[in-house]
Amino acid sequence: MTKKKDPGLTRLEDEMVEDVFAMSDAEIEAELREEGVDINAFDKEMDDLFASALAEGGQRRLQGARKAVDLHNERQKRKEQQKSQDELRAQIAAIVAGNPDLTMAARNFEKEHDGDLEGVLEDLQELTGDDWDDDE
Repeated sequence: MTKKKDPGLTRLEDEMVEDVFAMSDAEIEAELREEGVDINAFDKEMDDLFASALAEGGQRRLQGARKAVDLHNERQKRKEQQKSQDELRAQIAAIVAGNPDLTMAARNFEKEHDGDLEGVLEDLQELTGDDWDDDE
């Protein structure tokens, strides 16, 4: 758990930031020189820090985009699987409609699980002697 800042300290920090923003570049440079800071090294350090922040932000955006693409691909796969499940249901319905002599147990396929449709179709094909699978 993070500690809460002292409200007095927060006001002091805010005032210091406002003071820095109010200073001109020449005033900031003069104050840094008084503190013994190498301006060229400081400038390079700030450039590197800025470039690093930009790269990190870019990486976050890239990761977000990759997640969005993965989510889209997953949704597309589900749509394709649903289509194939609908095709299996249509084949099962055609077999049932064409074979009124099937028992009720063989004809009742209303509460199937999507993963079971291929098995139901195979069972019905076996029961009816129809070879609905043209690939074999």
